[in-house]
Amino acid sequence: MSESFIPASEFETASNAVSNILGQPVEEIKITDILPPLNDIADSNKVFKGKLSVLFVDMRKSTDLTDELKSKKMVKVYRSFIRIVIQAIRYSGGYTRQFAGDGIMGIFQNSNVDGQNISSSCKAIKAARYIHTLIDFCLNPALKKSMDICIGCGVGICTGTIMITKVGMRGKESNKTAENETGIVWVGSTTNYANRYCSLAHPCEIFIDENTYSEIEDSEIWTKTSRTKGNKVFEGYAVSEHYLSLPEEITAEAVKADTENDSEASFIQNIFAETQEKALLLVDEISKKSAELAIALEEAKKREGQAIARDNESRKENIRLQQWQNKLNSKQADVDRQEQKNKEQAYSIHKSIFSETFCKSDLIKEFGKDHWLEFIGKMYELGKEIGKSQLEVKIDLDCYLIGIYRCFGMYEEAYEILCVQAEHSSWLNQYILEDVVKQSGHWFKLKGILEKRVYEGKDYRECLDKLKSMGY
Repeated sequence: MSESFIPASEFETASNAVSNILGQPVEEIKITDILPPLNDIADSNKVFKGKLSVLFVDMRKSTDLTDELKSKKMVKVYRSFIRIVIQAIRYSGGYTRQFAGDGIMGIFQNSNVDGQNISSSCKAIKAARYIHTLIDFCLNPALKKSMDICIGCGVGICTGTIMITKVGMRGKESNKTAENETGIVWVGSTTNYANRYCSLAHPCEIFIDENTYSEIEDSEIWTKTSRTKGNKVFEGYAVSEHYLSLPEEITAEAVKADTENDSEASFIQNIFAETQEKALLLVDEISKKSAELAIALEEAKKREGQAIARDNESRKENIRLQQWQNKLNSKQADVDRQEQKNKEQAYSIHKSIFSETFCKSDLIKEFGKDHWLEFIGKMYELGKEIGKSQLEVKIDLDCYLIGIYRCFGMYEEAYEILCVQAEHSSWLNQYILEDVVKQSGHWFKLKGILEKRVYEGKDYRECLDKLKSMGY
């Protein structure tokens, strides 16, 4: 195992495998009324393709539970949860096909039972209701009694076309006893969207896409909604506590997990969603006006050609074309002004998010360091579009940026912005100045700026005295 190179034989094995895969055509096999068993799927470029409904379910805050409970207790929780989910999927006419920690994927397809067509969407919805019913009426009462805990889960469902293929590597050629390392890949956006919808669903909630919604009967109980994940808005339909009925002899009462609800976080999420929707509307509006201008320009060219062919009408036609051009120029100027206004509005909306979260350390930390760094980068991009330099953006956001960087211990960055604020703003917080200087270990540049501002007659004498009292 000490060699620092790949042997020629192993490189040749990989090269032959890739050439074999790329050289074979992809053969599609339509999925009929039976989903192919995993062992029947060959290790080749043959794929099974068909319309399926994909269900994803995962346990909420399982990491927190693992921290609270001993490992042996969590084994019981995981096994009970997964056992219930598999039963719900199987008894609803589906197949369990993937496990990832506490996440489970179920697959459903259309079927015909006694002459009655049953859609994959209806099966998946029933399975989701089955899962929530057993969690709250069966599993949670038992967990509450034995461990004094409750669990919750979210379910996401998407319906669409999926291709199924086998991937991996069979046992090592030189050792026939080696394990076959193969698996199944579900190719298509439907699987990815089902997973995203699951992560966006609240505890005891089912979140579905438009295709699934179009095939269900009790559509009036579902609420159309949109959820934001990263920079993307996902639209769909949601319903909460949509349980299946239980027999009269079963007297169990529902025991529910605490609902994850952070009003301030929800407020910020709404702002993100609103900003995204406004951006999409702006894009649509600009595209529509560009198309209108293109049509108008085409018409003008056509009229210009006709004017050249007509000697007697040429002067009148040229005058008319000039009038068209003036109108087009005027419309283009209006579009340019509106586009600039829209960009400035987008910048202002994004800036308001910083002001809404100012001095709210818990809320800032809730969204995480990566989120804020990405959002700060977005502000630089929006600023550039309206003619602002990075320095001007930093001046606009100085106190907000310092607060965010301090929340995540980024004192080098906080010191840089503190210098910007000292040079261009009209106020400084002495407590924040002291904290940033102590934590970053930097003071020279800031002291020079303060001395210059005091010399120019700006009221920074107290901040300069504070810095000197610290020994700098």
